[in-house]
Amino acid sequence: MSTSPDLDREPLIDAQGAARLLRLHPVTVREMAARGEIPAMRLGRVWRFRVSALDAWVDSQLQWDRHSQSPTEKK
Repeated sequence: MSTSPDLDREPLIDAQGAARLLRLHPVTVREMAARGEIPAMRLGRVWRFRVSALDAWVDSQLQWDRHSQSPTEKK
């Protein structure tokens, strides 16, 4: 028995779910998505997000933040 490729895909979350995950206001999340600041896709008039893509984005922001600190700020 084989599984359908659609069943293996990560489900998409809406702006409300992304906002909860990122601890931001949903309007902020939609604005960031529209500016291309966070990974998202627009389906019709609605923004959708993958949790794994948002997690990777947060990790990349943390890495960038660590590298942008001056040596005296790093602990």
